[in-house]
Amino acid sequence: MAPRSKVEKALAVVLSLLTLLVTAPVSMAETVAPLPLGAIVTPGTVVVGNTVAPTGTTVFAGDRIATSSVPALISFTSGSRVEMTQAAATFSRQGQTFVVRASQGLLRFNFKKGEAVQIIAGDYSFDAVASDSAHVGELGLNPTGQVVLAVTEGVFAALNTATGARTEVLPNSPLVAMDQGGKGSVARNGKTLTDAAGSYKADELKCKCIVAASEAYQVVGNTATIVTIKGAWKANSGTYDY
Repeated sequence: MAPRSKVEKALAVVLSLLTLLVTAPVSMAETVAPLPLGAIVTPGTVVVGNTVAPTGTTVFAGDRIATSSVPALISFTSGSRVEMTQAAATFSRQGQTFVVRASQGLLRFNFKKGEAVQIIAGDYSFDAVASDSAHVGELGLNPTGQVVLAVTEGVFAALNTATGARTEVLPNSPLVAMDQGGKGSVARNGKTLTDAAGSYKADELKCKCIVAASEAYQVVGNTATIVTIKGAWKANSGTYDY
């Protein structure tokens, strides 16, 4: 792919979802019983630690979950939910705070109203800001540390732990931290983004996440210059960074 400019306007992102690198399971202190957090629901393959786990498997605090390209839903006892696609993450609780340590992949989340949440991904720590709404959105990242967080409900306070920079992630204002991007045209209610300068391999972006015009969608396929999304653009027809 030809080199692309940095995404300084934070309006565009394509996240790599690479082959999962699953590490050894987290060891729990022998004298402390792990806390059950919820259960896995999936028709696909899920690995807990180094063990393949069937649907219905209980998730305990400290468990590292890795999923395939088939989405897996984790339903937590608190009422919150996280859907993982080609993702790896560890879930735990620190006091009253629900902590998600994500390694890579796509995580769609719906944290119930009032739940304290912290998401750690790459160089970023995201803390749910107390509000009268739930926290709903999706997180995408790859092993090189490229991160995007987009929300449709709720607000997250974002801290770059490497630089100390702080910002907020709000609906229609995603955080994008990566070194690649482009410029493409969309049509309102259309399903494609066209980048005349694109040089993608066929379907190399499939199942990844793209953000343009402050909208985030899953990619269902692509040619060298055209990206097809799951959904339809709500933005006015025009050209946008992505």
